[in-house]
Amino acid sequence: MKSQINLQVHAPSLTSFRQRDWKALIELFDREDCDEIETDINHNLRLMTPEPCWEDDPFDFLREYL
Repeated sequence: MKSQINLQVHAPSLTSFRQRDWKALIELFDREDCDEIETDINHNLRLMTPEPCWEDDPFDFLREYL
């Protein structure tokens, strides 16, 4: 039996948006330089290396030989 993941399920918000919240969001995304900001963010994210998972032991595969 294959389980399906419903990506449309989300947690309900704890509080509803107020008019000032909507205004702030609209102003944030209604900028003429939005494409430039997105390009800059994507560029900087590509420069970052993934953070190591500290729970994983990178030498675990050698444990049987040590």
